[in-house]
Amino acid sequence: MNRFTKSIAAAAAAVLLLAGCGGGGSADGGGTEGGEVVIGYQPGNTLALLKAQGTLEDRLEAEGYEVAWEELAIGTLVLEALNTGNIDFGHSSDANAIFSAANGKPIEYAASENPYPEGVALLSRADSGITTVADLEGTRIGVVEGGNMHYLLLRALEREGLSVDDVDVVYYANAADGMAAFRQGEFEVFGTWDPFLAIIQEQIETTTVLDAEGLADNRTFYFATPEFMENDPEILSIILEELQKSNQWANENSVDAAAILADELGLDPAPLETANERRDYGVLAMDDAAVQAQQDLADTFFDAGLIENEITVADYVDTEPTWIPENVK
Repeated sequence: MNRFTKSIAAAAAAVLLLAGCGGGGSADGGGTEGGEVVIGYQPGNTLALLKAQGTLEDRLEAEGYEVAWEELAIGTLVLEALNTGNIDFGHSSDANAIFSAANGKPIEYAASENPYPEGVALLSRADSGITTVADLEGTRIGVVEGGNMHYLLLRALEREGLSVDDVDVVYYANAADGMAAFRQGEFEVFGTWDPFLAIIQEQIETTTVLDAEGLADNRTFYFATPEFMENDPEILSIILEELQKSNQWANENSVDAAAILADELGLDPAPLETANERRDYGVLAMDDAAVQAQQDLADTFFDAGLIENEITVADYVDTEPTWIPENVK
């Protein structure tokens, strides 16, 4: 059992506990009669911004629905909660979705976020002499197994004509552990993501060996249960419409958005402001580009032995969604 599989098992146990404590999706199974919409969100993401603004509650109240927010620490928990029917809608990363599908757990893409390639990078210390992908040969590189920075590393090595056999990949468990290990010299190159990327860049003189521009989209995605998509597409459409409005507000008020996210994460606002400067918030439909980005990730992870089963991402995408609002392309 690899580390990612262990994390899936732990997540499943946590979701079962949630179920035992009375968590649940739409109380009446959906439809037009109203009820409760349960949204799973991670602190510090776009759904947290929507929650903080309170606009969704007002919109759905007019439709006879109440909103219940279920805080879940990581994307794996969000997908498990969707699979068990404990939430109706949620948000998770590109890699989490691939692992879920490869493990035989159905996922249903509702929409995508804008690509965010500058939000993940491989860093070295400024005095290390490691400045290019070619310099990675023979070095120790820290990544989260199956994380977005792991995918970036695999793509970067492939483009350079190198393989994982040419480097020493060191797995760390979480952002805090990774930053501590990098500071202590346990690896020469650190793969990380925003806002922790911005934090380490602020604290230590680093060189960006590369970010994901031209190699990986670094997207996150919105998911819903099949029942919610089928029974309540108009409610799903309202959620995405309000998300898009919230995202545009974040683009126009990046400092205020950073303050909300920093409070959610218990971080100083400065690195969140830096992270916001290099991203463009926005909701997108699951178009061909989004599907292909996910397929490339799935194929790379399969070739690397990170997932055991090949998957076809298009199988989890509705080609004629009825829930995409007018303000989402």
